[in-house]
Amino acid sequence: MSKHTAWRENIWENLRLVEHSAGPRLVTVVSGGERDSAYWRTHIAELSRDLYRADGGVQVLSVAETTRKGNFLGTLNAWASVRRALATKGEGLPPITLITMVFGRGTRLSPFTQALGNRKPAFPVPMRSRWSENYLCTADLSGLCTNLWNFHLEAGGFQGAVVKWGDEAIIPGRRWSLDRPDLRHLDAVRFVWRRDATEDMAREKEWVAIETRTRLVRRQYARQQLASLRERLSELEAGRYEIGVNLGSLAISYEFLEIALDLLGDDVRDPQKWADWDPYVWMALLCRSEAEWRAEAEYETRIGKTGLRELEARYPGFYTTIAEVRSALESRTGRPFAVGCLDFGEPFWADLGLHIPLRRLLESVASDAEGSDVARELFGIPQQRDERGNVIVRSTIPDTADVRDSVIIDTVIRDPDTVVRNGLIVGGRHGRLRAPYGGAALFCSVDDMSFTGPHAIALRSAGKQATLPAGGRHTTLLLGHEMVDLVTHESVVDYGGDEYNHPILGNKLSFAEAEALMANVDPQELENSWQKLRQMPL
Repeated sequence: MSKHTAWRENIWENLRLVEHSAGPRLVTVVSGGERDSAYWRTHIAELSRDLYRADGGVQVLSVAETTRKGNFLGTLNAWASVRRALATKGEGLPPITLITMVFGRGTRLSPFTQALGNRKPAFPVPMRSRWSENYLCTADLSGLCTNLWNFHLEAGGFQGAVVKWGDEAIIPGRRWSLDRPDLRHLDAVRFVWRRDATEDMAREKEWVAIETRTRLVRRQYARQQLASLRERLSELEAGRYEIGVNLGSLAISYEFLEIALDLLGDDVRDPQKWADWDPYVWMALLCRSEAEWRAEAEYETRIGKTGLRELEARYPGFYTTIAEVRSALESRTGRPFAVGCLDFGEPFWADLGLHIPLRRLLESVASDAEGSDVARELFGIPQQRDERGNVIVRSTIPDTADVRDSVIIDTVIRDPDTVVRNGLIVGGRHGRLRAPYGGAALFCSVDDMSFTGPHAIALRSAGKQATLPAGGRHTTLLLGHEMVDLVTHESVVDYGGDEYNHPILGNKLSFAEAEALMANVDPQELENSWQKLRQMPL
């Protein structure tokens, strides 16, 4: 079976699982504050029939992280809330629980995240829900795409939590229905793309070594330069291991969570401590001795990395702490700690948290390039084009407008002088729209919008006029009765220094100032304001 066929069938399977009410019964969403927590609780509950179970049988918990914990201690913090909630109701655990992480300022997606109230996973995608007929956001799409993972894990006998990051959707390139492994003996499952290392992938992703005979993960390697990664991999016994890219999200057993929370409860409550799963929690769990751990630290020092030293400085005794969790778990289960892997094949990876991957994904929706049919399938967009090469859904466009080879959804365009080529226009209200080089306009309300070059994206732009150059980005902040336009360009890559803290490209505000202003806006009030704006006449 080709990867394209597997991608499309897996997308359909995710939706079938929802229709058959086979998704998770318990979803816990973790965000960064009380306002966001209330918003996501309501949002996910309202969409639960679209995302997880058509029968609505989903319990939604929402956890606010008021201090930084990292996604490892954050998982344990969320688990504490799950345990309390179920104990209060006298309920037992379902086979699989979904914990989805939706916090993060998303500075590298500025200024879109600021326009969304500093909530990167709230980025709206071109996919309408079936029950509520609302547009989904990144966090929704991310959760929807885990139904297949959850079902497969449960079918294999695994009992635990799937921990998912909310800014990406990953579709396996394999059909798991042809393979039903026994997962009952595993303490954790890593999601893996087996492939050879490249310079870019070595630098940007963590890697795992999988023992061929047992299918267990035996080593994890931090992201690094290709030469140093190859040096580490050369230490493995020839023919005994396969390597793969760690896809980030994970499954962890209930027994592990129970023991880890009991032993690390004080660390979870300590506002000064934080730790992520990748790469160092996994490296510590897989190192069988202090000597192995120290060897990892020495190797990092030799290649100029500082992550492990920084971790130990803020979290003294880290390895000993993790080793105690592993030892206690092994005492309870009566066997060695075991981490399996779920082989995704070559995944269809929809990363909506960075400008260039986002732009490539949106451009593929309107194109006929390889994989573009999968992007349309992911968003539930019809494949059939009209005589002008367009896919037009629930939209009104002047007959004389020059619109070709584009995807137009839920949009009203009034001016016959409109020109759109290879464009993606969703949820828009436009007077004149000129996009002869393509581009994406998502949920905009602009009287006169022009894309003067390719690769531009406008999100929730509003007002009389907006012009985007090649590679440009445009959005509008709603600040009470004031609207403020913000722009950037996909060539901007440093969102941690002057380009974030000082106005650039003619903006009135810096991205940092916009972030501070939007932090005072209630998320639900912001959504209501956008809905009112879209209903106003141009």
